[in-house]
Formats: sequence, C-alpha cells, structure tokens
Amino acid sequence: MIRIAVIDDEELIRLGLAKIIGRIDPAYQVVGVWSSGREALGHLEETEVDLILTDIRMPQMDGLEMIAELRRRGSTARVAILSGYSDFSYAREALRHNVEDYLLKPVNQDELMRLLARVAEKVEEEQSRQPFDSESLIELILGANKERIAKTVWQGACDQLDELHLFRNLYTVILLHSEPECGEQRIGTIVAAWKREHRILIREGKLAAVILAIRPGDHADTPRELAMTMLGKLPIASRVRIGTSGIYTGGSQLHKAYREASDACQYAWYEADSHPVAAYSPGFAHHPDEKNLKRLLRNELIPALAGGDQEGAEAALQLWLKEAQLLRLRWEVLESAAEELILKIDTVSEEDQSGPFHEGPEPKPDQYADFQAYAAGLSLVMEQRLQHAKEARHASRAVERIKLYLHEQYKEELDLHKLAEHVHLTPSYLSKLFKGETGETITDFAISVRIHHAKRLLREAYGLKTYEVGEQVGYPDPAYFTKVFKRMTGKTPKEFRDSVR
Repeated sequence: MIRIAVIDDEELIRLGLAKIIGRIDPAYQVVGVWSSGREALGHLEETEVDLILTDIRMPQMDGLEMIAELRRRGSTARVAILSGYSDFSYAREALRHNVEDYLLKPVNQDELMRLLARVAEKVEEEQSRQPFDSESLIELILGANKERIAKTVWQGACDQLDELHLFRNLYTVILLHSEPECGEQRIGTIVAAWKREHRILIREGKLAAVILAIRPGDHADTPRELAMTMLGKLPIASRVRIGTSGIYTGGSQLHKAYREASDACQYAWYEADSHPVAAYSPGFAHHPDEKNLKRLLRNELIPALAGGDQEGAEAALQLWLKEAQLLRLRWEVLESAAEELILKIDTVSEEDQSGPFHEGPEPKPDQYADFQAYAAGLSLVMEQRLQHAKEARHASRAVERIKLYLHEQYKEELDLHKLAEHVHLTPSYLSKLFKGETGETITDFAISVRIHHAKRLLREAYGLKTYEVGEQVGYPDPAYFTKVFKRMTGKTPKEFRDSVR
C-alpha cells in the first residue's frame, strides 16, 4: 500500500487528483488532502505517508517552504511538485529539495501513473532491505499469501531467515489443533525436553505451530514420532489433532512446510479419536470435487425447503455433512461450502418474507475439536434456521387465513381475540405479525375491506339507501359510516354513488 498526501489550495484540483489516484490502483491510498503547507504540517507528523504531491504557490506557506520544514523535522517522505508554472527557477529550487518529479498542471494522467509506479517500486525495495525480528519474519512467511506479496519483500524475508541457524539446517513443522487451546508455556515445556532448536508460534483458531530442528541421525518418520510423544504429554482431557510436515531446509521452504503440516492436521481433524496424528501425504493437498455437495443442495435440500418439508430438509442436511466428511475438504473450502448452504436456507426464508435468521456467528471449522463436533454445531445452526423458516411459513399462512376471513366475514364486529383463536396465535403476536407482513394493522385492513365492499354496493345496488349499505358492511351507525367512508375515499357515500352513475 502506497500512502499519498495531496496538498493544493484549489479544492477542485486536490479532490480531483485524489479521485484519479483512487481509480488508478487500490494499492495507492490517499491518506490526506489539505489546502496549504501549514495545514499539512499539522497533520503529517501524525500521518505516515510515502509520497506527497504538493503545489508550489499556496497562501501562508508555499510548497517549497513546507518541503524544507519537513526535511528539517526529519521526514523522509518522497515529494513531487505540482505547478502551473514552467519557469525553470521553480524546477531548479525543487530539485535542490530532492523531489521525485515536477508535474505541470493540468496533470497528465500517464505521467502521474509513471510517478506512482516508480515510487511504489522504490518503497518495496526499501521494505525488502529492512530487517525484521525473527518472530515477525516467521509470522510473515507462515501467514502470508505468497502470491500477494512483492517478490522482493518475500525474497528478502526468506534470505533473512536463512541467516538463522534453525533454517540453515533440517527442520520440520508440527501443527497442533487442541480443545481447550494449548498454551505456549505448556508446549514449550514438552519441546524443551527434546533439546532441539525450535520456535513456537500460537496461531488463530486453536492452533499452535512448532518449527523443530531435525538431527542428522533422524529418519523420515521422526516428525510423527515426536508428535506422538507430544500428544502423550498433553492433558488427557484435551482433544488434540496434530499434523506434521516433511523435512526441509532453508527459509524459502517454510511456507510449504507449514502448508503441509496444516493439510495433515486438518486430515486428522476428520479422523476419529483413535487417529489423532497424521504425517503429511501428497494426497492431503488434493482439492476434491465439490460437485456432489452442490448437487445435494440443488436436488435434495432446496426442493425440501421450498416445499416446507422440514424432515426432508434435515435428512438432506445430514447427507450433505456425510459427503463433506468423505471429501475431507480443507477448512477454508468447508467453511465456504457451509456458507453457501446457509445462504440457500436464508434465501428461502427471505422468499417466504420471514427474513434471514440472526442468532450468533456462523460456525467455523477451526473452532471445533473435530469434524463430529463441527457437524453437531452446524446441524444445530441449520435446525434453528429450518425451524425459523417453518415458523415463518406458518406465520405467513396465518396472515393469509386472517385476510381471507376478514374478506368473508367483513360484516361481523372485529374481535381480535376471536381472530387469534382462529389461527391458534396470541392476539399480541398476531397483531405484530400482521403489521410486519402487510405493513398495516388488522383494524386498518378490516376497514379497507369493508369500504371496498361498500363501494361495490354503491355502484351496483341502486335500490339500497346509503345507510342500508353501511349496515350491509358492518356500520349500523349512518353518521359513523359516512365519516369512515369519507376518510378512506375523500367523498361521502352519496357523492361517491353520484360520481359513478
């Protein structure tokens, strides 16, 4: 990320530049937009920037004065000058302050892009030369996506790791997933007894990584044997899964070794308690075909949900979980597949106008001791959602039944308790449910139904007096009928009848 400040006393120019920079590349982030050198100085001490784009001529303090003051204060931020003046004297003065470039207004976008790319390259090169402490280096290699880090930064980190004795020789990675979590002190006590050089890193999701030296007399199965020894020294009540990598040398292989240990640990996570340790095998890294999971969603679960078949939906869910276990998906793939499953259920709920289910976070595989525990947690979440969908569907049908009842029995006096008994709900819940689904109260809906029938009678039954029409639709008081009718239609019953004749 290249952090950029834009300073210009013309608002259109500074805001326009900030907008253009934001469109060029998300990696270029404008962190400050200020109207004068003095204003900028007040912020730049608290805001880290890699590049300052500044006008020369500004009130209070011009760009060159600001640059000089920044250098006096020890700022190493790169600076590029913006100016509407091509006078060489300005350019010469700017060059004395070691500026990156001198851009004439209006700024040419291609020139700006070349400037930003040049600065980004210099910043990355500087970062790759900056020394990291060993723990930060290891964290970077273990947790980073190699494809998203600049090659110079990645190679610089690997080169610095190679300077450590542990990575100049053979090593393995042992990854523990435990419930409850194993602390660094407990793991350290176990590993220290082996008198091998090591590093311990506590990771997210109940994970702990041990980078462990391999001795010349060791063999290919040594990492697994050490993992079994570690397992035997952990508390009996702990539920542990351990994965071990192959044997490697060099900092550049640490990322691969950690990935292997992670694949092995996740493989063991699917196993029963009798097989808590797994040594990496190339087959673990295979991404199984997920088509069958999608087929179960499409052909089994969704039709059951859409048809209101909760038992069928629950049976389809259990089939889905069995298939997921057979495929032994990596956690991130399993989590993504489960999110799609939850999304499908929530989508059906929304189509039923019940809204999605919200109660706690969605379960994440690495938060559970093993697949069986995860499957139970996911099943509970799904059952809650299925029950929510079922209740919502029942509620939706209850509203429809009330609407139909009011259309058929509109002459009767409105009795909320009687309506609630009709659909086996409490009066307060029925009122809230009806308003939430229709946007109006039961009373308002009943009035609109009565007025609808009154308008029909006024148009078609000429032999009825207007007060008789009122009686027909449940308003025996003529004055009250006239008042309600006018409020709903803007006309009295007589005016309405006259208008439609």
